[in-house]
Amino acid sequence: MTEVVVPRVDLRSPAHGEHRRRDIQGLRALAVLMVVAFHARLPVPGGFTGVDVFFVISGFVITSMLHREFTRRGTIALATFYGRRFLRLTPALTLLVACVAVASALLQSPFGPQQATAQTGLGAMLLSANLVIAHASGDYFATDAKFNPLLNTWSLSVEEQFYLVFPTVLLICWWIGSRLRRPGLTAWVVLAITIASFWLCLIWTNGDAQFTELSSWLSGPQTAAFYFAPARAWEFGIGALLAVAVARSRDISRSITRVAGPLGLAMILIAAFGINDQMPFPGVVAVLPVLGTALAILAGCQQPTVTSRVLGFRPFVAIGDVSYSWYLWHWPVIVFVAMLLPAQPQTLAIAAVASLIPATISYVLVEQPLRRWRPRRPITGAAMGVSTLAIPIALCIGLLAGAQSGWGVFDTRSIQAAVAGTATNSDDPTAMDDPASVGGPGTSEQGPTLTRDDGTGTSGAGGEQAVDPTRADLRSAHKAVANEGVDTDVDPKRCSWGPRDPVGTVLVLGDSQAYALADGVIDAAEELGFRTLVSSRTGCPFLARPSTGGTDLPCAPWQRDAMSYAERTAPDVVVIANRSGGYVQPGLGWRMIQTASGGEPGDARQARASYADALTQTVEDLRSRGIAVVIVGAVPEMTGYSDQRSLLSGVLSAPPFTVSRRDSEDYRSGAFKAEQQLATKDPAVVSFDPIPALCEDDTCASRVGDEILYQDETHLSVGGAMRLVSGLRSALLVAVDAAQTPPGQARAP
Repeated sequence: MTEVVVPRVDLRSPAHGEHRRRDIQGLRALAVLMVVAFHARLPVPGGFTGVDVFFVISGFVITSMLHREFTRRGTIALATFYGRRFLRLTPALTLLVACVAVASALLQSPFGPQQATAQTGLGAMLLSANLVIAHASGDYFATDAKFNPLLNTWSLSVEEQFYLVFPTVLLICWWIGSRLRRPGLTAWVVLAITIASFWLCLIWTNGDAQFTELSSWLSGPQTAAFYFAPARAWEFGIGALLAVAVARSRDISRSITRVAGPLGLAMILIAAFGINDQMPFPGVVAVLPVLGTALAILAGCQQPTVTSRVLGFRPFVAIGDVSYSWYLWHWPVIVFVAMLLPAQPQTLAIAAVASLIPATISYVLVEQPLRRWRPRRPITGAAMGVSTLAIPIALCIGLLAGAQSGWGVFDTRSIQAAVAGTATNSDDPTAMDDPASVGGPGTSEQGPTLTRDDGTGTSGAGGEQAVDPTRADLRSAHKAVANEGVDTDVDPKRCSWGPRDPVGTVLVLGDSQAYALADGVIDAAEELGFRTLVSSRTGCPFLARPSTGGTDLPCAPWQRDAMSYAERTAPDVVVIANRSGGYVQPGLGWRMIQTASGGEPGDARQARASYADALTQTVEDLRSRGIAVVIVGAVPEMTGYSDQRSLLSGVLSAPPFTVSRRDSEDYRSGAFKAEQQLATKDPAVVSFDPIPALCEDDTCASRVGDEILYQDETHLSVGGAMRLVSGLRSALLVAVDAAQTPPGQARAP
């Protein structure tokens, strides 16, 4: 055998006397504590970057381990490597997914949440949870995503995808390098992969339309940057580069390691407390925790340092040992506890700590024994592998099937039919002929043709609407959602409803609140003889300025196009429906309205001023063209609420989720005052308050009797929107009457 020209440098720290480094276990502890704190809604806004710490550690540890094997044997036993990875990761994951599937059947709604859990569970067992979540849920920080108890498995799939490819790349590079006597070849190849991955990460994080078809399937470039393994490979690559560099270095300056340790820990902590979920991520921001982790690892690669001793402290090592199991269990426990109990911060924190109990049980009884287990015969190992995968997969398929049928308790068929019925738009068969009109889509005897995500047309008005049965949930029941008119350009053909011969037009514009409220506006407008057109863009308020924060959907172009459409077609009324209360709350960690210079408001006062200025400009532009305006105030927000229709809630007759009416009014007061001030200056501008219709006395409830008013924390269901019909009808009538009344002339009573 040709001699391998790879320096035989032991990657372990002399202080440890073994390949297992206590300081790296301490880093794992820090990473999992960051993630758990973030998910428990503790004041660690960048705790989610703990996953980036894990990625760098994995890149370093795996490369170091494979390097030792290649140096010793001249090759890498890939089958053995994958077998050990399987035993290291899969049994604990199997137990988790199986338990979550059973809990989901009891606690979650079969109208969307159970389907999301089942699909994610299947993805987790088949190494593709990141792709499933990206395609189905999109934004990691979105409301829908945070009620998926298996959301955290996305990072495991990214890591497993790395394990599938990277060892082979290393083996090829080391093998070629040893024969060509080019020991630096591996470092150059890994560097090239790292740079290419970082480039992909940057362009997608910045929203650039590169590889459009792929990024679109993954819910947009910024979501793709977050979930897609090639866009995250650079983080593993940094760890791998460090491992290769350490292997080729016979000595590392002690002064370097002394500085690297504190600096690295400082960078990780700055990321934990300085980064938040409104920053474009990963991108450039992720460099902070990634390089910080690499520096912290470097500090313990030769002689022990203060940093390596601190990280090697026994309690940290103990947490690091159980970090994988705790990472698996903490999030499902938090999600299910939040469903059963009010989602107060202390409740979630207690749940996060309590999740150490199942995590420790899994670590002691499953993870450790099977990690050391070696089958005596290949058939035994094969049987073990098949059964490990088959059990959770079967349970997830069962969960999916049960959810589809409503478990024989919930009538999913009637709900799907109701969703399909929302496809019926205008009865005007000529409306499609005029793209510039605000008339509804043309209808034949079979109904309007709607376009699904796969590009195929399907008939709507006849009851055969293109409805995904796995999404027959409260959101899908909204007319704008069912007609696939959300997060698209203003489209009078797709998203218009009303009588055959309307007396006028109502145009509903705003962020996601617009589609949620639109059903009430449509009915109110139709009672007055008006046709209604809806255009809604998630995270993008209909205002003269865009919002701060990252989004896969460009705000400014939609805002300009929506305003241009309104100015060009001159509807009788524009209804502005935004999550206005959220835009004036810097402490919420959501979005705010940009300042006049395009920056981010520095405090609540500036946030309120930016909102008021942008709203004033928007209203003035509309009124200058004679268009009446109705501004819908923010609805009460049900923080911690999720769809309560579940098998267990049906048995226990769970009470509705409630929030304080006074708190709801205080929360949105900064925005609502600006809306009311505009209304007092112009009678054709009406400020509509939805709270009186949604709240009774001192409380606002998610449900009244059997009628569900909220689809999630911040959006009304169709039932909730229909409670606003009477008030909206009055608001529309007042606004239109005032706009049509000449100045100085008394309005009709």
